Amino acid sequence: MRLSLSLAIAVFLLIGGTSAHADPVFRTIDVKRADGSSIDVRVHDRGHGAADQALLLVSGSDCKSIEALGWSTLAAETDGPRWVVAVDKEGASRDGTCGPTYESQSTEQARWFDHVAAMNRLKRELGLRDRGAFRVFAVSAGGLTACALAGATDDVEAVALLSTGGGMTFDQELSLLTKDDPDFAKQKHRVASDPRVGATWLGATNPEIWWRSVLPTRCLDLMEGYRGRVLVAHARGDESTPVESARRLVEGLKAQGLTPEYVEIDGGHALNREVLARAFEWLSR
Repeated sequence: MRLSLSLAIAVFLLIGGTSAHADPVFRTIDVKRADGSSIDVRVHDRGHGAADQALLLVSGSDCKSIEALGWSTLAAETDGPRWVVAVDKEGASRDGTCGPTYESQSTEQARWFDHVAAMNRLKRELGLRDRGAFRVFAVSAGGLTACALAGATDDVEAVALLSTGGGMTFDQELSLLTKDDPDFAKQKHRVASDPRVGATWLGATNPEIWWRSVLPTRCLDLMEGYRGRVLVAHARGDESTPVESARRLVEGLKAQGLTPEYVEIDGGHALNREVLARAFEWLSR
């Protein structure tokens, strides 16, 4: 019989113990989807910090696992909630190769439901607070999941959006990046209206069915009604998500009555360790 997550962690602590300088203790739990497949949820115990909250890590649009990205280790070096949680995408791997079942769960909305299911399970297993149980760290396209969770649930207290854009739809961002190239616009229209199963677009890890689900979405709409804290960090030279989209997100959030903190830096889409660490520090406040 499988031990509950909280009991398994307690047993580990009794046997081995932890310290602020030790590697974080972790366990993996399976959260079931309606079709019987599993969502892999990885929980790190930092050994200190508020036990009724968790830091949720959301990766971008590729298939590299959060473990491989090193975010859990970086988060463990910063103060904050006791629990650090990673909900990997279906088929995520250390080398970024997508698994054989990735496409079956790859629409943007499916990812939102995966996170809601994982969060509900974690609230029960870890005894998290009823409201504001999660602080969310999200990068690139993962920001859409963070925005959806913030706007549609009472579970998010703070959200850090890095290289996300969010003030424009994906469709608008691509039009800006390609300067409305007619050939690209035609290709984009075809993907949006008639995606091919088994085909990818703009990279080896993004199925056309995911693009269809994501093209009309933007964070600003998803966050309507959210009242928590927001950090937006973006690079002026971002080649994948135009900085203009992040600026629009900040202005739009202000119009909704929020007071987002905005950090704009030099560089490209991949933010450096210093910016990531600054976001984790902000989330720890």
